[in-house]
Amino acid sequence: MTASDSVSGNACPPWCAGHDDEQEPTPPRWHRSEGVLVPVVERRQARLGRTEPAPLFAEEYVVALEQDQQVTYLYIGPLEDDSRFLAISSEGARRLHAAIGGLITEFM
Repeated sequence: MTASDSVSGNACPPWCAGHDDEQEPTPPRWHRSEGVLVPVVERRQARLGRTEPAPLFAEEYVVALEQDQQVTYLYIGPLEDDSRFLAISSEGARRLHAAIGGLITEFM
């Protein structure tokens, strides 16, 4: 298996814990890793410059890898609401990781 085989759907990546079984016997269209659950406090409907505080909610977010026929994504979203999520390319995820790490190191 090569990296191009994995992205083109010819084989599962080593981290694949599930895929689009409806495509059998043809190669699956997407793959997904096991998710890591992360407890968070989330502020919803916030607007910059707003004077009243936005409501806070306790959530469990799922962090996982997904791969379709184009690229591998980092998936981040609430466990109980699959309509709200981020699916970020691996390059974008690396940049986001560096930016978050820098802010936490410098200011928190």
